Order: sequence, then C-alpha cells, then structure tokens
Amino acid sequence: MYQKQVIELFTKEYKLILAKTPQDFQAVKEVRKKVFSHKYALPSKTLEKKGYLFNRGDKQSFIYLLQHTHSNTYVGTVRLFFINKTTPLQALPMQKDGGVQDIEHLTKNLPLIEVSRGALVQNLPSHNQYSALQLRTILTYGLMITTRINLLLYPCTMVFSIMEPSLHRILKRQRVDFEQIAEPVELCGTRTPYAIERKKLLQDTEESMGEVTRYYLKELCENPDAFWAFIDNNPYLERSEIHLDRICRLFKEHGEDVALSLLMGEDTPST
Repeated sequence: MYQKQVIELFTKEYKLILAKTPQDFQAVKEVRKKVFSHKYALPSKTLEKKGYLFNRGDKQSFIYLLQHTHSNTYVGTVRLFFINKTTPLQALPMQKDGGVQDIEHLTKNLPLIEVSRGALVQNLPSHNQYSALQLRTILTYGLMITTRINLLLYPCTMVFSIMEPSLHRILKRQRVDFEQIAEPVELCGTRTPYAIERKKLLQDTEESMGEVTRYYLKELCENPDAFWAFIDNNPYLERSEIHLDRICRLFKEHGEDVALSLLMGEDTPST
C-alpha cells in the first residue's frame, strides 16, 4: 500500500541519518524533548533526570534521525538497542524498564536488538499530497527502514519491540508482523511486548521497503568513512561484525537489483 509513498518520501523529501557525532546526538535529544514533553506532560528537566533524553542504553545502540530535507530540520528519531556478548547491559529495555518477564528463551541467541524510543514531532511540515494523519502514518511505518538497514549491516537474530496498540496496527497492516511474546504491561500507558525473527522481517517487508533499503545501503557504500568511524568509536562493536564491505561488493557485482538472499548472506554469489 505504501511502497510508492515510502520510496518518494524517504529518498527525496526525508532522509534517514545514523547519529554519529556529538551534534547528531544533541539533535536526538532535542527531538525526544519535543515529543516526550508533549506525550508525557513532563518538563525537559524531569525528562533528562529520568533518562528519557539520553541514557546508558543509548551507548549500545544505533540511533537514527529523520530529517526533513527542504527545511533541514530533524522531525523524528528511533533507537535500535543491541545486545551482544560484550555489552554491559544484557537485558532488553522491555525487561529492565518495562518489567516484561519469561522471555529469556527468546533472548539467548545473540546479537539481538530492540526497537525503542521512536519519536515523531507533532507539527510535521505540511504536505501537498497527504493529510497530516496520512503523512504521520507513512513516516511512522517508514522508520522501520532503519531496522532493515541494520539487520543487513549487523545481522541480529531477533528484533524486539514493546508497542502501543496503534503502532502495532500500522505495522501489521504493512506486513511487519510482530508476534506477541508476553502479556501487556504498564509503561507510560499499556504496551505489549513483541518479537520477530530477522529473516521473517526482511522477507516480509522486501516488497514495500526493499528499494529504499538498497538506496541507503548504496549511499553508505559510496561514503563509508563516517560510518566506520562510528563503529571504531563504539566499544561494543567490531568491524569484523559489520557486513558493509560484503554488501558493497554485491552491489558492484550484481547492480541495484542484488537479491535479498545475497544481501542477507544466505546465498553464495556466482563467480
């Protein structure tokens, strides 16, 4: 349903940016401040004290910003919190902060990620084709592209998320079909814990998100230095764990239409 809209919006009008610099992380804080101050009716000082603007979990995360290119303003952000064998935090935010229990059987195979801290500002730039609600829905759905990008660059086994019912409905309608893994909990409102396997998420969203995912991966291949600097500066990531070089070789060998199975590392490229 949203394939054409997502491609247009996320390649021309909006841009996904991995936060890599102190300036980027400050922008993340500013977006979170705008969104969470309104959502939770709390002043910024309280949000900062509670760790809503930045906390320990952000240090073992890939955090993305959503930028409106025409105005050069940041309007959204999402965090991909990861756990591997070296990370100091070995519990998911939904376990540590949300009190979700009895999911340990799903968290044994590392690395894994939890999609969290999704934030989209209230007053988005107006659009001549979509209503405010339509635009918000497409951008919310499109933020999942960051998860696809990271699942190819850093192949985590499972993706977790704790969601409000409205977000789950948006994603489920577009075949991002998370499975409920525990009973709902009270975490700034009622939220339900979900998980999905890496392979299923990538395959189920290939039709709707595949082209945009390749767009960002190709862009990264053309200018990888800042990305590698981010990896080198992160104490919990190693270059050997990141598949960017392999993906870049696949683009050179197979062009823009390289098969998803190759990007996922399931097939051996023909020689």
